[in-house]
Amino acid sequence: MDGLFVGQHEHALDVKGRIVLPAGFRGAFEPSGFLIKHSEGCLALMTPERFGEIAAQMSHRSQSGGPVSRAAKRSFGAGAARVLPDKQGRIAIPEELRRFAGLQRDCVVIGAIDEVEIWDAARWQDVNAQGESVLAAPEGADHAATPLDTSESGGAT
Repeated sequence: MDGLFVGQHEHALDVKGRIVLPAGFRGAFEPSGFLIKHSEGCLALMTPERFGEIAAQMSHRSQSGGPVSRAAKRSFGAGAARVLPDKQGRIAIPEELRRFAGLQRDCVVIGAIDEVEIWDAARWQDVNAQGESVLAAPEGADHAATPLDTSESGGAT
């Protein structure tokens, strides 16, 4: 599978609300990517292809579902932003999305296999500690507490 995102990178937001994408991630977001509000209070940066897949799923569900499905589709679309990396590999994170994820200054950009996640550094420490404990003792883990599959949840909260 090509286009896997892996690794953990500490970066700081600049005064304009921009963050530097790790060099290894940048190529996937040329010329653009999509930022969405993601589960557990982080942001997810997706390639246009991945975003399109999720948007198509949300659209299909809203056509065959009721008001809740349509509301989810609206919130997903309204909470998303197209981002364009600049020549230094920075993306501007809209204020509403920074507020949602609690991004102040210190952030962690992680490769989450099929997407990139942007976390407040303190929040990431807590979430990562939980994930590491699951990896250390998977047989005793509460699997209901593991992160949601974006393809099933629509990627939005």
